[in-house]
Amino acid sequence: MSLDEGIIADIRQFNRFYTNILGVLNKHVLDTGYTLTEARVVLEIGFMEPCIANQLVEKLDMDRSYMSRIISKLQKDGLLEKESSPLDNRTSLIRLTPKGAELFQQLNERSDEQIERLLDGLSPTEITEVRSSMLFIQSKMNRLERAQNDSI
Repeated sequence: MSLDEGIIADIRQFNRFYTNILGVLNKHVLDTGYTLTEARVVLEIGFMEPCIANQLVEKLDMDRSYMSRIISKLQKDGLLEKESSPLDNRTSLIRLTPKGAELFQQLNERSDEQIERLLDGLSPTEITEVRSSMLFIQSKMNRLERAQNDSI
């Protein structure tokens, strides 16, 4: 299927608009000193804790060696700790240290504040419309991803 050039241009424009609004192109996310990818790794570990690197690779659809470098950096920064899994000593469980848990909390709070600032000035009805639109887009993209994964 070939899409109309106007549709492609509109979607690309929205993507540029939204990444600029969220500031994801900034070198450091939410004034933490960490890149978007590093911050996402900290958040995902915090949400899944404990986890293994393969879970992060799958969840973030990231190259294994890149993930390994990020985990090493975050571990060196004192944010993560690894321990052998009691089920398989070849596997390391990854957890946040107290310092990592503090960053996790900071990222969560700042992300919430960012969304509140983003929607400030909209009416409750407009906020509901924006939310519904985002959920609609997410459901369509999730359906496509599942269909593509099922065909592999």
